[in-house]
Amino acid sequence: MQFFCVYVKTRKKLDKYIKVNKIKNKYIVDIKKILEEEEITFDEQRTWLKILIFQKIQLAIEKNKDVYYVPDFENDFAIEKLLNIKKILGQENDFNVLIFYNDFRKDQQLIDDVFGNLTKFSASQIIRDY
Repeated sequence: MQFFCVYVKTRKKLDKYIKVNKIKNKYIVDIKKILEEEEITFDEQRTWLKILIFQKIQLAIEKNKDVYYVPDFENDFAIEKLLNIKKILGQENDFNVLIFYNDFRKDQQLIDDVFGNLTKFSASQIIRDY
């Protein structure tokens, strides 16, 4: 199983990427979508949100599907917290990052943060424009 942290502002680009590259056997964990579907605010139920995310990742592992994790970059996002997922996945699973660079060109701090932690990922792919 492979885990991908996807740095993208709109889900539409990820869907296009998946379609163009004919990616099958995937499970997408979109934090914005989860927050909207469950009608909760990010600060309101952090523990509940973490449990829900963990359950979705666990389901993908059981079904042997790759996980595409799309964080909510509009709220309090820190890559250090995301790296905790790597501990949960264990050594047998890949922990990758997929960056749609043009989405974050203006947010240099976020890009510098991920570039500073590239060695913690198994593989990285930086896409300039899609």
